Amino acid sequence: MKYKIIALDVDGTLVNSQLQLTEGVREALIRAQRDYGMRVIIASGRPTPGLLHLAEALELAKYSGYVLPYNGGLVYNARAMNTAISRNTLPEEIIPELYDLAREHKLNILTYTDREILTEDPDDPFVHKEMALTIMPARRVQSFVDEVPSGLPKCLIVGDPKAIEALVPIARQRFAGRVDAFTSDPAFLELVPTGINKGVALQRLLERLDYDRSELIAVGDSYNDLEMIQFAGLGVAMSNAREAIKSCADYVTKSNDEDGVAHLLRKHVFDAREEAPYTVEQVNALFPGTLMENLGILCTDLAKGYVEGTMPVDQRTAQPLGIIHGGANLAFAETLAGLGSVMLLEEGEMQVGAQVSGNHVASAMAGDVMVGKASIMHQGRSTHVWSVEVYSQRSGKLIHTARVLNSIIKKR
Repeated sequence: MKYKIIALDVDGTLVNSQLQLTEGVREALIRAQRDYGMRVIIASGRPTPGLLHLAEALELAKYSGYVLPYNGGLVYNARAMNTAISRNTLPEEIIPELYDLAREHKLNILTYTDREILTEDPDDPFVHKEMALTIMPARRVQSFVDEVPSGLPKCLIVGDPKAIEALVPIARQRFAGRVDAFTSDPAFLELVPTGINKGVALQRLLERLDYDRSELIAVGDSYNDLEMIQFAGLGVAMSNAREAIKSCADYVTKSNDEDGVAHLLRKHVFDAREEAPYTVEQVNALFPGTLMENLGILCTDLAKGYVEGTMPVDQRTAQPLGIIHGGANLAFAETLAGLGSVMLLEEGEMQVGAQVSGNHVASAMAGDVMVGKASIMHQGRSTHVWSVEVYSQRSGKLIHTARVLNSIIKKR
């Protein structure tokens, strides 16, 4: 399988706008782990306690997933949430400067313990927003600088989005080389150790696990997701993401209120198909003057390892009483399998049909259309074996099954 690990932002991505993990998304991620062997990583700006219920719901401990709170400032194996694999914290001497920045602009600053949010103003509505996101209570401290613990993975300045937007360039200039500043929400300015972001944390984790970045899918919606989206083999933005994030992504999935993560998995993991070297239009352009044209065969879908096509039941393909001719279905099956092998050839190779065997399962009458679906069963160096099923478009009933053996030889 091409993709072996998926990293997911939480707010705006994994959960919907009501902060709920929907059953559709949960089931898709469980299936990815159980049936496809994928590792799931939760990568969020949230503190550790705000991610534990999601890790439990997604059964990350069972399937050896990982949790990256604080934008990757801490990294945990979900099987051992008491001990961080890595920890990056803000320099203690910079905390007073961060506090002064917030006070200068009449904004509130907060940070976290393992159980609660610490702030001088727990009644601030933006603190309440963070409480709802993290599912953590807030505790008032009289002096932020004096009372917060040492070894903080991050601080958060909260306030009106316009004020936060104006503060971003100021924070970046003032703390350049010492603290990284970015928004995870229009009302939140994240302040984290310099050089720490989700992309860096994922790069280090993948090296530890011996995965290549090409095997990683990363999904997010905001600026703190940018580095991991750009780092991943498949960088994905939600349709509700900011435009700047979507423009940097390889793929834009549905929104977090439309189970966008589940849609992504269906398209790129569960039903993933590798693009064929030719288009459907190019293939059909080869049919004029051939048996395929005489039987009315058309290719309708094409990928490496899969071909789909149609063939009408009419005077060209039916017996005198109007019933589909078994030989026509055999020719249809052999055509689809032959096209499929062509899509898999290496340079200097050609395919030759060697054997076809079929079973006539049911009948179809004139006026119907046969829909054939060919899937690769075995791809060897010298042979391809295809399974082909032919259905009635009118009834959906299986009409014919076939096995096709193609020999792969070098061009002379």
